Amino acid sequence: MRQIQMTWLTTGLLALVFGLNPVLAQKKDDKAAPAVDPKQALINAVVGATNEAMKGAAGTSVFTADPVARTVVADPATTVAMTLGIDYLKASDNKIYAPFTVTLQPDVIGKGGNLGAYIRLAPKGAVPPEAPPPLDPKAQKEKEKQDKKKKKGKEAQDLAGQAVSGVEYPWEDFYELTAVPRGPGGPLTFSRPFSVVAGEYDAYVAVAVKDPVAAPGPMKIAVHKATITVPNYWSDEFQISTVFLANKVTPLAEVPSGDAQKLKPYVIGNLEVSPTVDGKFTSADELSVFFIIYGVALGDDKKPDVTIDWQPYKKGPLGEAKFRGVAPQKLNAETLPPGFDVAQGHQLVGSLNVPVSAFEAGDYRLAIKVTDNKSGKSLTHDVAFTVAGS
Repeated sequence: MRQIQMTWLTTGLLALVFGLNPVLAQKKDDKAAPAVDPKQALINAVVGATNEAMKGAAGTSVFTADPVARTVVADPATTVAMTLGIDYLKASDNKIYAPFTVTLQPDVIGKGGNLGAYIRLAPKGAVPPEAPPPLDPKAQKEKEKQDKKKKKGKEAQDLAGQAVSGVEYPWEDFYELTAVPRGPGGPLTFSRPFSVVAGEYDAYVAVAVKDPVAAPGPMKIAVHKATITVPNYWSDEFQISTVFLANKVTPLAEVPSGDAQKLKPYVIGNLEVSPTVDGKFTSADELSVFFIIYGVALGDDKKPDVTIDWQPYKKGPLGEAKFRGVAPQKLNAETLPPGFDVAQGHQLVGSLNVPVSAFEAGDYRLAIKVTDNKSGKSLTHDVAFTVAGS
């Protein structure tokens, strides 16, 4: 609001000067109205729409942003389907790593898949910020200079967001990307990661379509708001990460880090996981289940003793029936590498890889039971999937 008032005040002063000295007024007007940078206009639009979404309930809202007038207004007449799916893993520095996937109904807020996307994690219940003061150009250049310095050395290897709102949040980031459709006529999809400490947050994802042939002017912004609980994997509790259901897991010779990791958010260790969004497989796929186990008890040998039982059930008109047996996975001193050490950060991984061709067409539930044999504790998790007919 302060910026808008300042613009009006400046305009009034220029009109007064124009009446006294046309040449002087023209020179001042040229300085006061520089060309709008398209990227900055896009950032202003998605940040402004997110600020407005903070006032509303969870769900997806559409706003119209005018980058010239710097206004954002709700557009209740426009509705768009948008989803946010988040997975969680233990990171470093007491943080949780969270790769997420967004889907967006195509051709509603704009044509094509070239997007400007903004994510913000705010403390649960946080209210919109007051309008920040205008940025001092010299201070902004100095900040950019310092940010570049931080990208050197170890900090270049760490996952970090991009502060663009002028307000400090647990996480925010802005991306220019190309979302890909999930099959012919399917929703646009893209994935990125964030990293925060455990806790409750209001998560926002704002998306605008970058249409290179559209004339400059008002743009539509879709904002999805969700209240999330980021789990605490740093406690001593026996628990597992998100269970990833994937159609492919690829070993990597080189592991991305820093900004490169944002482009491959589902790289876990030296494995790139390709999760399925809808749990549907064809007979040519590989059914891969992947998760990490935390908080296991250790013996005198500092080794865990964990058993993972897998049991597929096929759904039918009369209910569920067991579908074949799967050998349990044992993680103990005999099966783990000799140098395995949880204290050194080694991950205890539960995994199952089965050719989908081993299953008949139909709907399934995979029952997973993880047992810590040294503590006697166990936990269960179900994964649903579908095998398409040939």
